[in-house]
Amino acid sequence: MYRFDIINLFIKKHGYQRYLEIGVEGGDAFNSSLCPTKHGVDPASVNATFRITSDEFFGMLADHIRYDLIFVDGLHTEEQAQRDIENALRHLSENGTIIVHDCDPPTEWHQRSYEEALQNGCRQWNGTTWRAFVNLRASRPDLSMCVVNTDWGCGIVRRGTQTPLALPPAYTYADFAKHRTEWLNLISEQDFLASLA
Repeated sequence: MYRFDIINLFIKKHGYQRYLEIGVEGGDAFNSSLCPTKHGVDPASVNATFRITSDEFFGMLADHIRYDLIFVDGLHTEEQAQRDIENALRHLSENGTIIVHDCDPPTEWHQRSYEEALQNGCRQWNGTTWRAFVNLRASRPDLSMCVVNTDWGCGIVRRGTQTPLALPPAYTYADFAKHRTEWLNLISEQDFLASLA
């Protein structure tokens, strides 16, 4: 199962009409989305409908504009990913869903810095998106969050409830590796599909 499969399962289940993608790159997920209205944001992608940064896009977006499904796959740093998710929440429809890619780096190397990742064209780079996801698991009891254990970790964010995590101060990747299942609320593909039934 890939990120675009998860995207389209939500679209079909809820009859979503409006889709926003942050970080379009090659356009695989964007072009696969079944929503009739699709907007893609990426300053470096020819597949994007808005060739600007996500900060610029959200800064110009009128307060009343809402999307049913927002896919966050932009710059994989903790600060940017968290800002993208929080901005997405402000523009999410009432029954909407945010999907966040790259939430489950399998090794510490996969979450290396952006500067290091650039040296090999950012291949197999999940960055520190996991930290943004975990921060929100620890601070937002008004959300329901989990990560599907597939395709580098596909985070699901919806309005709901969750018990905030108690994170250690200055937590590290080693802490994450030890508590991965709990911190991400990691679920299997089978459990994810059962939750949609």
